This record gives sequence, C-alpha cells and structure tokens, in this order.
Amino acid sequence: MKIWDVHCHCRGDEKGDDVLRWMDKAGLERICLFSEYPPMRALGRGATGFQSFNITGRPPAKARQQIPYRREDTRAAIEHIASVQAADPERIYGLLWVEPRTPGIIEEIEYALVDRKLRGIKMIPDHWSPEDELLYPIYEKMEELGKPIQFHSGILYGFDDSSRFCRPALYEVLVHFPKLRFSLAHISWPWVDECLAVFGRFRSAAGYDLRRCQMWIDTCRGTPDAWRQEALSKAVPFVGTERLMFGVDTYPEHLPEAAPVHFRKDLDILQNILGLSQAQIEMFFWGAAEQFYSGPA
Repeated sequence: MKIWDVHCHCRGDEKGDDVLRWMDKAGLERICLFSEYPPMRALGRGATGFQSFNITGRPPAKARQQIPYRREDTRAAIEHIASVQAADPERIYGLLWVEPRTPGIIEEIEYALVDRKLRGIKMIPDHWSPEDELLYPIYEKMEELGKPIQFHSGILYGFDDSSRFCRPALYEVLVHFPKLRFSLAHISWPWVDECLAVFGRFRSAAGYDLRRCQMWIDTCRGTPDAWRQEALSKAVPFVGTERLMFGVDTYPEHLPEAAPVHFRKDLDILQNILGLSQAQIEMFFWGAAEQFYSGPA
C-alpha cells in the first residue's frame, strides 16, 4: 500500500538525496515537505526549526517587533525547497511556508509555484487571523493558480498564544473563495468537533457534492494517543476518508522512526476498530491527498 505523508517540515539545510533516503527507510512513497519558516533566517536561527520560534520573556507585541519580514528570506526558502523537490518531483511535493506580512509576498508566491514548480503553500496564523483582509490577495492568487493551501489549525506549542488565531471556525471565511482548496491540520485538536462542523459547512456550500467541496482535513498528530481513537471515530463517519489525509508532522531525518509508528497506530484504528474496507484505508493513506493535489476532475 502506498503511503503519502502530507505534513513534513524542513529545517532549511536538507539535501534532496537525503530526504529520499529517509523516505525509503520510512516506507513512504510521497511527502509534502514545507520550507523553513523564512523569518528564521533573519533571526539567525539557521536550521533550528519552527519549534524554537517563541521569544520568551517578552509580550507578544514586542516580540513581533523584533522580527524582520524580509523578502530575501522568502526567496532563499523557495530556492532551498525547490532544490530538495528537484531530487524527485514525483515523490517530494515542496510547499512554501508563507508569512503574509512579507513585502512582495504575492509575487514570491507566484515565483514559487509557477517558476519553481512548488505544489502549494503552508500557512500558520501567528498574530494574524485567517479572516484578516491581509490574507485576501493570497487567497485570490491561490484561486488563480489553482494550487492549495495547507493551514495549521489547533493549539500550537511552538508559537506564542496560538489559540487566538488558529481556531477552525476562523477558516469559515474561505467560503467566499470557493475555488480555493485548503486543508486544516491536526484535525484542529483540541477543537476536533469544531473542525468537523466547519467541514460540514463547506460540504453544504458545495451542495453536498463532495467533488466540489473545497476543504480537506490533515489528520497529522496533534491528537495525543488518549484522544486519537475518538477523533478518528468522529471524523471518518462524518467526513469520509475521501477528505481525510494522513500526516506525520516531523522533520525528514526523523521519518524512519516516526512514520511507521504513526502508520501502524492509525491503521489499527481504521482496520480493527472502525472496520474500514481496504479501499477506504487506501483512500486515507493515499487517495485523499492525490485528489487534494490534482484538483477538480
């Protein structure tokens, strides 16, 4: 069975051949690989990763003032993730992590997706809301390009007070951009029920035609083991595996250890507890992501 991990993060120093080797060890056929968060370069964090983004000991407003949102850092992130994707574009789907406060971000998105052939963008609300009009030009550009956005949703341990900006209900605004495909990660834990209600809203907006529904759910962990069975037991019957995607949420070098564990745990729930068919299981681990990235039939 082919496995597609739709949620993997770059540190910013990976090489394509190494990523493919780690994927092979993990038993993954394909991954979505997010670029490093561009402001990390300006902060001199190098390849430390997004978990260390907190600026501790300072109020959020002052912390934000320390961060220069530089266009050149976004361009560097594009070039790196594009070089990793180039090692095997059929197996590595590169996405640009977009910081909407960056000058010239619309032009950089177009460069990333058109000139460098990246597959989409990744966004984490951080002292901006998905409802903010600041985001509208990005949504319009992604509609124009026909490319998807993978959003973070749910409490995030790595950024400041994330719960103000990452509630799943805030994404209901995307109903005004009906050609935009998007996913919400982590089943929005701890707001799983709210995430499913938001999905229901978008399915209704599509006239209950799942082929026209613009929302997918990225089920990568966020739900600890104690909540995982409950979350999937709610999501599968309400959403259907056609809109639920498998994800690991780690760095490429950790895939050989992490991916098989996450795969086995989810497979056990889907197969032995929920009693899904092989076709439904294959849709969860591969087919839903394939539909997300291929677009409308």
